[in-house]
Amino acid sequence: MDKNNQLRAGDYFERIAVFVGLVVLVLIVQLPLSFIMYGHYSAIGRYTWAGIYLLGFALAITIAVYCYRKYAHPQKMPLTRQDVSMILVAYVSFFVIQIGLGLLNQAIYHQTSTANNKVIYQIMGTNHFTLVLMGFTAVFCSPILEELVFRGFLIGAMFTTRTKALAVVISGVLFAFPHMADINVISFLTYAILGGTLAYLYVHTNNIKVPIGLHFLNNLIAMGMMLLQVTLNSH
Repeated sequence: MDKNNQLRAGDYFERIAVFVGLVVLVLIVQLPLSFIMYGHYSAIGRYTWAGIYLLGFALAITIAVYCYRKYAHPQKMPLTRQDVSMILVAYVSFFVIQIGLGLLNQAIYHQTSTANNKVIYQIMGTNHFTLVLMGFTAVFCSPILEELVFRGFLIGAMFTTRTKALAVVISGVLFAFPHMADINVISFLTYAILGGTLAYLYVHTNNIKVPIGLHFLNNLIAMGMMLLQVTLNSH
């Protein structure tokens, strides 16, 4: 991040434009799943869209990796035991905060979960095909893509070590917007705090694998709980 001290206004304009393009990728990569949900396709049609969906994620991640390496110049760092401990502590801390915000959400907005989670639950509950696709990408693909964009590129390419506190806040806020399916302050805070926690891990360790690990763990447990709920409701 220190190399960003020499950036000029034009450099920031370029990097902001690249960031916007990456965010668009994050959003449109989910479109094929919507086509599978609402379209009336044969088995061949569904498998074709599934292939496009997975290839889209692979392409988006490849582009994000390229931009991250080109603009952030990351060092290759292993995932240490200390990193794993930080991931676990961060997850437990966020889980406690999430419970408190969930209670507020229920009291103020009468919602038992965020609107984004309801959309994911609807996708998973449509049929077994969308359930498998959504579960797989939510756990193994989205954490990589979103961390490369909202932590690796955003922070690594546009902030310095002297502005890391600001980087954590901005990363958290920008991360929350694509996850909003309605206007709900509590839901916004939930995703902003998660994004800020992921950002803190990145600026603290300068290792993109750490926020990816936390994001993976968070989504794995969330998808597992949704899968259990879908299974119970189907009987």
